[in-house]
Amino acid sequence: MNCKGWLWALLSLCLASTSAQAASGWISDVLYVPMRAGAGGEYRIVHRGLKSGTKVEILEQNEGEEWTKVRFGDIEGYVAAQYLSNQPTAVITLGQVQQRLEKTQAELAEVREQLTAVTRERNQLATENQTLTASLAERSSTLERLEEVAAEPLRLDQANRELNEQLSQMRTRLDAMSAENSMLRSDNRTSHWLVGALILAAGWLVGFLLRGRSGRNRGSWV
Repeated sequence: MNCKGWLWALLSLCLASTSAQAASGWISDVLYVPMRAGAGGEYRIVHRGLKSGTKVEILEQNEGEEWTKVRFGDIEGYVAAQYLSNQPTAVITLGQVQQRLEKTQAELAEVREQLTAVTRERNQLATENQTLTASLAERSSTLERLEEVAAEPLRLDQANRELNEQLSQMRTRLDAMSAENSMLRSDNRTSHWLVGALILAAGWLVGFLLRGRSGRNRGSWV
């Protein structure tokens, strides 16, 4: 086999060793990397320059080789392997972080607005609660006064009944005392009559005795 045959065999082996599936890569650093038609600086440029951070599709990549075959849009070509990275550049990462940060800040602002609305609603409910509490206390006081007013006739009726009962008892006692007084007066009159009768009887007896004694004295004088 001649030299050209060996080169074709080596090229076939290299192509077989490339990845069967296409992967993604990014142009690293802030550069403009030209894409060439072949794996070497002598090949013509098919794209004037891919800006750093540009995402390309890796078609062929072998470890240790200086050039990697890529696709950008509809253009296929080779770029220097040193300008490829298997991770997004710091600028892209920073941009992604910035986007996430902005999204998070927007979500945080929305949450703050919701919190403000909830706080405002809570304060409004607290104010309404205080108003309702004050109104309830006032109505409770009014109800107590109404209950007192409603209970007043009952107390007056009860007091009236008690007074009537006391008056009835006093009248009963007065009647009893009047009856006792009448009895005492009747007994007093009877006693007076008895005393008068006794006095009359005693006077009559004394007079009788005095007359009898006086008659005896006259007989002795004769």
